[in-house]
Amino acid sequence: MTDTDPRTREDLLSEISNLRAELERVRALAADATEYRIPLPENGGTTLIVRRQALVNGMGWAVSVPAYGGGRAWTTEGWQESISALSVDRLFCWPDATTAVTEARRALAAA
Repeated sequence: MTDTDPRTREDLLSEISNLRAELERVRALAADATEYRIPLPENGGTTLIVRRQALVNGMGWAVSVPAYGGGRAWTTEGWQESISALSVDRLFCWPDATTAVTEARRALAAA
């Protein structure tokens, strides 16, 4: 708070409380997410699609880039063409969404 800030200490504490509650709602929503679409403007507008595997089959995450003919998936073996041709264990190979996105961004930057 400064001399020019009209908010009181109580106003700021209330705002902090509201932001914490909103953060908890967002975290709960993210915990149930099964897919993220992440636009990458730094890579010419490429969109990463990050999907969670069905829980009955495992816990892995896949990352792919849509394209004509099926797109490409980033796997531990590198970019693989035609997502539909990949086996489940090769497609869903990342332990979490953050790792999948990080690895795909690194691969796209190197390409």
